[in-house]
Amino acid sequence: MSKELENLINIVQRLRSEDGCEWDKKQTSESLTPHLLEEANEVVDAILENNPENLKEELGDLLLHIVFQATIASEKKLFDFDELAKKINEKLVDRHPHIFDENFNGEDQSKAKNWELNKKIEKNRQSILDGMPKSLSSLIVSQRYQDKTAAVGFEWEDYEQAMYKVEEELNELKIAIKNDDKKNIEEEIGDLLITIVNLSRFFSISAELALKKSNQKFYKRFNYIEKIVEKNNQKMEDISLKELLNYWKDAKDKEK
Repeated sequence: MSKELENLINIVQRLRSEDGCEWDKKQTSESLTPHLLEEANEVVDAILENNPENLKEELGDLLLHIVFQATIASEKKLFDFDELAKKINEKLVDRHPHIFDENFNGEDQSKAKNWELNKKIEKNRQSILDGMPKSLSSLIVSQRYQDKTAAVGFEWEDYEQAMYKVEEELNELKIAIKNDDKKNIEEEIGDLLITIVNLSRFFSISAELALKKSNQKFYKRFNYIEKIVEKNNQKMEDISLKELLNYWKDAKDKEK
């Protein structure tokens, strides 16, 4: 264990001790969950911003939460940080026999490929789709479901077939809209989203990150419109959609 990591563990233990910080002492695994999720998302933001200094800081914050959770578990005699690290080390070695097993040969290739099936057996799951965290976004769940099923052969042959499915679902959505069938519209929008997520997989694109980047782009462009409107002493509600779209185009052009 590195000196700095050991120091971090000692600091957290001191903060949790009898003469430690009142806020840190009263925290539980559950109470820290929102902060853990926030820090994980801030790590993603730092990666997307391509900001190494910020990434270093945010990864440190996330590491703090991992150490904090391990410390609380250790206090309850559940496990400590070393056991946590040992568990993930064993898992990585076990799931990469082609790297770490000296006796691995070509006949074992199927075992390496059938990671999802192996996990199903190992975890005693009813389906290879089981085990997804409930807090994950629906986009991530959809992509992981399709990654898992593709691993056992349930997959289109190429992106063109996936694209055809997108067009098929879009046409079904148009029919639902034409029939003014709200329940079916919702269902078809969901089906369309799944096919778009699947299409992204053929280009090794994360649908979640793609949408996150588009959200950031939307925010930036609309914020540009807000600043122009304020600069011109206008009110948003008094401006025509055509003029707003012209401002939007200006914002888009400035990105080039």
